[in-house]
Amino acid sequence: MTVRTLQVSRVLLSIAGCLPPSSWTSPFTKSLYKFYTLFVWLLILSLVSAQILDIIINVENQDQFSDNFYITLVVFVSGCKLSIILKHRESILSLIESLEREPFSPMNDEEEKIQMKFNKTNERIAICYTILVEVAAIWIFVRAFLTDFKKRKLVFRAWLPYDYSELLPYTFSYTYEVATSLLCSCQNVASDTLFAGLLIQINGQFEILEERLRNIEEDSNYSAKQCVKHYQQIYKFSKTVNEKFKIILFLQFCTIAFTLCFNLYRMTNITMLSKFLEASLFLIRIIAQILYYCWFSNEVKLKSLQVPSMIFKSNWASWDTKTKKILLVIMTRATHPIEFTSGYLVTLNLDSFVALMKTSYSVFNLLQQTK
Repeated sequence: MTVRTLQVSRVLLSIAGCLPPSSWTSPFTKSLYKFYTLFVWLLILSLVSAQILDIIINVENQDQFSDNFYITLVVFVSGCKLSIILKHRESILSLIESLEREPFSPMNDEEEKIQMKFNKTNERIAICYTILVEVAAIWIFVRAFLTDFKKRKLVFRAWLPYDYSELLPYTFSYTYEVATSLLCSCQNVASDTLFAGLLIQINGQFEILEERLRNIEEDSNYSAKQCVKHYQQIYKFSKTVNEKFKIILFLQFCTIAFTLCFNLYRMTNITMLSKFLEASLFLIRIIAQILYYCWFSNEVKLKSLQVPSMIFKSNWASWDTKTKKILLVIMTRATHPIEFTSGYLVTLNLDSFVALMKTSYSVFNLLQQTK
């Protein structure tokens, strides 16, 4: 069940060097994948180092700085995401596997239908999001190939310790930036779809809990206790997800405002249509990325607040006093919704998304005034 649910994320995590394919079980393939992971990590580290050195050595004005800085932040965050997921890989795998066990696993046909509905929703959204991000990334390289290849101009600003004006070293440098950037893009999408996929599963568990509450029979203390256990496990699962992703969320929020405003600043100075389209796609990608986090976090919050109404919609009047007291445990806990935070500082919801957009626009105006 879990492999189907998070299939897109697992494939992307494998490509990004975070998670070996499930079929690679032999010692040789495991060692081979470890070398691949190290290779990906070194590629990303080398690119972000070259971009930082470009800022230190080559950047001479504000326009050059903005051309470099917005993409350097993206690559830097990609490397951080890779390191964090590798650090918590076993814990994340344990979270995914727990969805196959009680009390999360479906217990009847109706619960199976609910699970399948959320599985399909997750896969559909993950595929659409992946296409959006990868199209935006690929267009950058297509535009660069059509307009900059003959000029021997790199896709992104970077300091390289050799002369790449000749065809062979330039082709190598161009391929290096394209390959590394695509891996960064894949890493970002894998992390985003994994986090959102886990949140979608939490929403699915609330619907399964609602189904179980409706099916509590009169004088059935055991079923009521199982519902309490299920709710407590949902809360524990949510807390663990937030704990494992809190640094990623913090980095995402810290960098997204700068990335947005620097990209907007670039757009005001672009005269070529192809470059303007590239910047527009990148802007859409960034907004979709942070909205992806905030939207599903907000959905979990709203769903957790609906738990008392789930109980009242059930056949609670027929329950005995002991069963009602047991369910009061859930109602009391549900007065405090499940919320995801960015490093315990910013709560992930739609209000935070709007606030981030306003902050980015304010920084953009400041850049314009100091131009």
